[in-house]
Amino acid sequence: MFETLRKRARKTYMWRAVLSLVGTVIILAATRGAIFQLAAGMGGMDITADPETYEGKAVMLDVDFILGDYVEHTTTTVRDSGSRSTSTNGNSYIAFQSVYEEGEESSVWYFYSLYMPKSKEEMLYERAEKAWECLNDETGMTAAPEPVKAVGTWTRMDSQMEGYYTETMAEIGIEEGEYDRIYLYTLDTGKLGGVNIYLFWLLMAGAVLLILWFVFSVIGCFRKSYEKEIHKYLQKNTKYSLGEIEADFTTAHPVGKDVWVGKRWTVYMEGAKAKILQNEDLVWGYYFKRTGKNAVSQMQLYTAERKSCYISLSEELTKEALRYYGEEQPQMIVGYSSDLEQMYQKSFQEFLDLKYNPVMKEAPEGTFLNI
Repeated sequence: MFETLRKRARKTYMWRAVLSLVGTVIILAATRGAIFQLAAGMGGMDITADPETYEGKAVMLDVDFILGDYVEHTTTTVRDSGSRSTSTNGNSYIAFQSVYEEGEESSVWYFYSLYMPKSKEEMLYERAEKAWECLNDETGMTAAPEPVKAVGTWTRMDSQMEGYYTETMAEIGIEEGEYDRIYLYTLDTGKLGGVNIYLFWLLMAGAVLLILWFVFSVIGCFRKSYEKEIHKYLQKNTKYSLGEIEADFTTAHPVGKDVWVGKRWTVYMEGAKAKILQNEDLVWGYYFKRTGKNAVSQMQLYTAERKSCYISLSEELTKEALRYYGEEQPQMIVGYSSDLEQMYQKSFQEFLDLKYNPVMKEAPEGTFLNI
């Protein structure tokens, strides 16, 4: 018995492992492997490198100086009534890094564009104000502002953004030269891996969960957790032995691949775990189907203690299982009607008097009905 159950449990775990692995690969592919790019660049982006080497990649950068914003990014919503509303998503800022190169007396300034969401606007304006205070202080006594940590995608500007950017740079008086390098790139903190940054981190959380599911599924292939419920049943019902259950399982009717209807017990797989029901406790069974969003197809079984058990089965397999119950469990009502449901819900003792109580009165005490 346990060998059969082990094979079914292992197959379930293997399918879970495969599905979790496929799901993880899909997420990583959909986000263009951006998480690996971030991991590889934990030390931060090398602003002195050729900017093309980072194009389209996820990068991390401590932004040293922010001079101010030059473009406001908005979204306009047009309603069915024709009315419009505009919301600000964020701003693009002119930023630069100051890098001292070996052998040079002056630092080289590397200019680029930085997109940040609206929520960061107040903080960035304060950093820009401090940057200008530092840059205008000829004494060198004013401390530079704290760097702003930014994570995003290094993106080549489109022609429109490039126009706004270069026009603003000219107004400020910044031109390409020996100590001024102007990059036509934006560090877009609104996107990672081609998706919204919030969605990206949500997908990464999903990938972590899938990886954990994969690990647990692989471990599950080598564990005996599928036996747990049967052993718990035996601990609670000490008058029965594992040998009796195994003997009944040997002659049980297999229903599909995951259900075995014996004369004394029903054993079935629920996911990767085996469950067991004592047949003489069953009073009613029928097929239930629900379509739509939360569709189900089940064999629903009910006990004399008013407990329920729902086993996922097709209608055809449920009919097969119910036929075995009808032939071998005389105390059990098979099939559904609204009158039976009403009696079960409102007059349970009357429901038991239909079949269960009369059969139990005639059955030898302490034995199974069909022995």
